Amino acid sequence: MSASIDRQIHEALRSGGIDRRRFFAGALAIGATAGANRAMAEPHRLPLGNAGGAPPSRFHPSFVKDVGSLTDLNATNQGGAWWNFDTYITPLEQFYIRNEYPTPRPERDRRVDPRFWRLKVHGDAVERPIELSYDDILRMPSRSIISVMQCAGNGRSLFWEQQDMLDAPQKVSGNGWGLGGVGLAEWQYVPMSHILGLVGLKPGAKSCLFWSGVDGKAPNTESDTGRPTPISEIVDRADDIGLAFKMNGRPLLPDHGAPVRALVPGWAGGASTKWLTEIKIASHDFWVRLNTIGHANIGPAYPAPTPGPNDEFRFVSPSDVRGVPVTWHPMRSMLTVPLVLAKQPTMPPNYPLARGEVPVMAAGPQTLRGYAWAPQAGVRRVDVRVNGGLWQEARLIDPQLNPYTWRRFEVALDPQPGEAIIETRAMDNRGQVQPANVPYNEGGYDFSAIPKFRIRFA
Repeated sequence: MSASIDRQIHEALRSGGIDRRRFFAGALAIGATAGANRAMAEPHRLPLGNAGGAPPSRFHPSFVKDVGSLTDLNATNQGGAWWNFDTYITPLEQFYIRNEYPTPRPERDRRVDPRFWRLKVHGDAVERPIELSYDDILRMPSRSIISVMQCAGNGRSLFWEQQDMLDAPQKVSGNGWGLGGVGLAEWQYVPMSHILGLVGLKPGAKSCLFWSGVDGKAPNTESDTGRPTPISEIVDRADDIGLAFKMNGRPLLPDHGAPVRALVPGWAGGASTKWLTEIKIASHDFWVRLNTIGHANIGPAYPAPTPGPNDEFRFVSPSDVRGVPVTWHPMRSMLTVPLVLAKQPTMPPNYPLARGEVPVMAAGPQTLRGYAWAPQAGVRRVDVRVNGGLWQEARLIDPQLNPYTWRRFEVALDPQPGEAIIETRAMDNRGQVQPANVPYNEGGYDFSAIPKFRIRFA
């Protein structure tokens, strides 16, 4: 995005001359054009599979959308090609997919068909249980928010590559997400403030379970997918948390939770339960796969909580409560450069670099670009350094419309021929900065240390 266009957008937003929807539609188009121009000049913008040209169309039985622009992690997970990220809003074809099982499809399972979909809102902590149809959702007052969505395992590769957590007693397991388990979208949703107004909360309300139940190994079976959120968190952010039915101005795609998903901005993506069919609000806590054996930090630095005597367990048992459930995204930053993957156990088959291969860029004056996000407070600044030298402040491109958005940045460098290690470090509006390392957890969640990008300049 050029400086003059950038100024126009800032001035228009400040003066109220354009609304947010029109702004982001324009920003997406501008970013796509700028990205096409830059792609011809920047050698690190690599096609998937290193095949040259646009990535091939790639349809997969586990997904509905074409995943040819994504990195193939396994049968149910596809990561974004972050080295090709350029736009502010992430296009749907570039948005990662994190599933436990194949995507539920309406032609195979009527529970996700908008014509038959129902959402049950109930529990011992609500006054008036209700059941909603998709048409009910569309008729309700809705809001729009720009927010990052991120897999809790995003950055797991760096536990292996930077912190050597490959063997016991500090062995990290899981998919090698690299840095592509993240995207920014505009979400249209019915806020929980409206839903809570319909059902009424009892004084003893403690936890809210967003539950899918349809995300299973086979169609029309009961699944173990869902995630609780404390009622205190929902009440504090009742206008931000809600039931999303559109993404980037379009009805949700099946791979992203159609027809309706939960939306918990700022928290790990697993909290925003896809294919939502039940909301249970109770006077006790809930324990499920995604806050126990999955999406929990398990390790010496994370003492496990103690379940209460009346807590509800779905598909897990008290012995599965071994660590601290992931909640808020930690602060992150990254360059749009592929990582050197030399240590992680499994390589994506269509990653643009071979194991241990170093990306090559032209030496001499140039601008490097990246993204930073800090959803608890918003990004104040980003610094970049080369080979352990002085930190240089990067230029932030985008306004911080709310704390949940990311900000693109760019920094001018003049690297000499040879290999270099380039690091990025974000600071949030509380003055906190990314750490040099993060504690071990066996699932490799919440990697938020300063990332290191190894590049050969020639």
